[in-house]
Amino acid sequence: MLDLVLKSGKVRIRPGFAELLNYCSRKGLEFVIVSNGLNFYIEAILEDLGIKGIEVSAARSQFSPEGMKVQYIGPDGDEMEAGFKEAHTKLLKRRGYSVIYAGNGISDIYPARQASHVFATGDLLRRCRETKLECIPFDDFNDVIRGLETLSLS
Repeated sequence: MLDLVLKSGKVRIRPGFAELLNYCSRKGLEFVIVSNGLNFYIEAILEDLGIKGIEVSAARSQFSPEGMKVQYIGPDGDEMEAGFKEAHTKLLKRRGYSVIYAGNGISDIYPARQASHVFATGDLLRRCRETKLECIPFDDFNDVIRGLETLSLS
């Protein structure tokens, strides 16, 4: 499965990802990945890019001779069936963070509603526009950096 992820050429990271990580580091912004994807391939992609030390919350995948078991584990340690991204966003807010959310999928609308600022593309952008949720459109992570520069972050 990792060969499919890493060598197929079908997985592509939006341009500007490394630059966004560097920007966040310079500005003292915590960078967290919360994804409905599977932890094993997200971690493999980051490792392949030479990126270490990023907190990743994603579906836990366990492999056995019977197949793969996938579980979404919430911040409380219990398995979740829905609201995974929103639960992690709410946890960050409870910890005192002002959340800046960037997403592209339909499942991103719920955590985006919890965020102080939203960067949106794809289905999330369409959904934000439909529901009148204020957001900053982006195509790649360089757009996010430019957008962050315009925000008053304290």
